[in-house]
Formats: sequence, C-alpha cells, structure tokens
Amino acid sequence: MRRDVIFEQMTDTGARLLFAALRITRRAATAAWEADRAVRCYPGVWRRVGTALRAVAVSVLLAPLAGCADDSPPTAALVPRAGLVPRAGEDLPPEQLAQAVAERIVPGDFVEPYEDRLILEVRGNLLFLKGVVNRNSERETVALLSGAPAVRTAVLTIVVGSVDDETNVALGRRLRNAGMTTYLPARGLVASGGTDLFLSGSRRIVESGARVGVHSWASPFGNGNEIPRDDPLHRLYLDYYRDMGIPEDFYWFTLEAAPPDGMHWMSEAEMALYRIPTLSR
Repeated sequence: MRRDVIFEQMTDTGARLLFAALRITRRAATAAWEADRAVRCYPGVWRRVGTALRAVAVSVLLAPLAGCADDSPPTAALVPRAGLVPRAGEDLPPEQLAQAVAERIVPGDFVEPYEDRLILEVRGNLLFLKGVVNRNSERETVALLSGAPAVRTAVLTIVVGSVDDETNVALGRRLRNAGMTTYLPARGLVASGGTDLFLSGSRRIVESGARVGVHSWASPFGNGNEIPRDDPLHRLYLDYYRDMGIPEDFYWFTLEAAPPDGMHWMSEAEMALYRIPTLSR
C-alpha cells in the first residue's frame, strides 16, 4: 500500500506528528550535509554561510526533536571552556617583541598550507600560526598553549580564513580571555576569518607592509550586504566585534568592501579608522 494511502487512513494525532517529525529530520539532515559540502567545495565563497546553515538546521529544523540522540561527532566549538588561563609574566615592549619575532621567523612561515588546517608551532615565547581555521583549531590551540604558559603572543604569518566560523570565534575569545597579543609581521597576511582571529588580541601589532583582507559572505538568501541588518545571521560577528572592542561599523564595512569571491586589502587609514591595530610599526 502506498505511503500516502496509509497516511490518509491514520487518524491518530501522534502518528501524524511522527510523520511530520520524520520529514523535518530529513530536511534538517539535508541542510546540514549541503552546508558541510559547500564549505569544503567552495571555501572562498561559502566559509561563513556554512556555519549559519548548520545553526539553522540544528536550532530550527530539529527543535521539535530536542532530546533525541545525536550520533554526530562533537565540533571543537563545543569543547568545554577550560584549560587556557591568562598568560604568565608581562608583555614585551614592542621593540623587543619585534626583534624576537624577526629572530624566529623562517621562510616557510609565509607559504600557505595546502590543507584547510591551522598549523601551530611554539618558538620561544611565541606561538606561530598559519593556514585556515577548521573545527579542530580551538582544541589544538588550547592543548598547545596549556603546555606553554609563558607564551603571550600569537604571530599570524598567513591566515587566510576559516571553514568553521563558530570555532574561529570561539578560538578568538579564548585568545582574548588569555590576554594574548596578536602580531602581524611585515610579510604577513590575514584575510576573511584570519582577520577576525587577529582582532582577538588584547594588544594588536601590525608591521608596515602587512596585508589585512576583508570581504562579504554569501548565502542562499543573498550576499551579506543584501540581508536586512536586523537578521540574526549577522549576530555572530556583531557580538564578536563588540566584545573585541571593534566598532560595529567595521562589520558593515566588510560586507560592502568586496564581494564573497573577492578581497579588499585595507589601507593604513582604514585600519586606523576601525582600530584593527592597537599599535603599528
């Protein structure tokens, strides 16, 4: 007997609700799968929308099924917020810090990794980062820094974005809560989510010649600048920038500065206007 005939014969309210729940589950699973696929296949365009679509799939479509078992692996953004405490010691003066960074930089620091992952290495009292933030980056960074309490500065040599915005924001909050300095050397580059991660520094230093890139994000509902400003899709980064002490205007600036498949490289005047560095060299 066809399913539609069976359904027509069902008068029990619980049975009807069960069918509705099954349809919701299937749609939610499809939405989540499409979001992950978009992030992996089109990272330059979809890095930000993947997180939004996953959040919609989980919080809205699966709301009627709250409490059901979830067999999916946990993301790094859900790791308990323990294990990274404020750093020991005092910040180096800018001149000494610049010298320490220059002495520890190696040529490979400015070569973007092939994989979408964040490569971390402690050298002396400095943490060097390059690559792309993914779902494991928060957990890996916390584990590394927990064993190196004297590290107070994160040197971003080439961080081109993230494939998991929630993890990127969570990692940024971790670094801020630990009182870390973020440092962008003269040949360094941050873009998209990498720029957002750089903003986590309680002290942010940009050397002359470094590049800071911003652009809009895309979604099935339109580009970021096409979505009403009161839409919840904007809240993740509006809240983050507020907590980092960055003016809200910066977020709207990024949406208009370049399309999702482009990049706007900020001028020194723009960086000063939006308080990207707390100190320039």
